[in-house]
Amino acid sequence: MLSLIKNSLSMAIKPHTLENLLNKIDRTEKEYFDSNMIYVDSIITLKDLVSSQNHCYKLSIPGYTSTTSRSLSILSPLGSELIGRKVGDEIHIKENGKLYWFRIISVKNKRH
Repeated sequence: MLSLIKNSLSMAIKPHTLENLLNKIDRTEKEYFDSNMIYVDSIITLKDLVSSQNHCYKLSIPGYTSTTSRSLSILSPLGSELIGRKVGDEIHIKENGKLYWFRIISVKNKRH
């Protein structure tokens, strides 16, 4: 799990990856607000389906991440996969040959 976060700091974004991420963010901003959907600044609780541990993160844009608040960059492999997802969705991330498997347990958003 820690390697997913560390890689967000050193990850070189490919142009098509960045374009896909920006399109996802644009679609989530234009859709009707859904309190169960993940947006930038959402606080997300994920269950690691391998270890059964829960992890809580705030999805942030680069430059606004903080190691003290368990921020997760939208440019990280996990962060970019979370945008637009909803409670109950399962996410599979392959990083450095290791498979990570999560379920979204809860989402807290600032909007009402």
